[in-house]
Amino acid sequence: MFGFGKNKSDKRKKSKELQAGRVKSQRLREEALANARAARETLGDETVQKIAEIIARKENNPFQQAIRQLESADSDRVADEILYMLDEK
Repeated sequence: MFGFGKNKSDKRKKSKELQAGRVKSQRLREEALANARAARETLGDETVQKIAEIIARKENNPFQQAIRQLESADSDRVADEILYMLDEK
């Protein structure tokens, strides 16, 4: 009830699971970095920079920002605001 009688094996099991998760995460990071290095070598630095600029421009596009804001907003409130704007016409 209060956790006084918990087995130590449960704690060890959780610890091992956490360590396994960290190892897996570290391997994924290393693999992603290796893939990025390979792509940079294959494509060249200039091409990678151009792609990064295009992605940044696309994400900073006002239209895309508005879409993200609408997606994160409460759908009922958005609907109410649209109906209000239509009634104002």
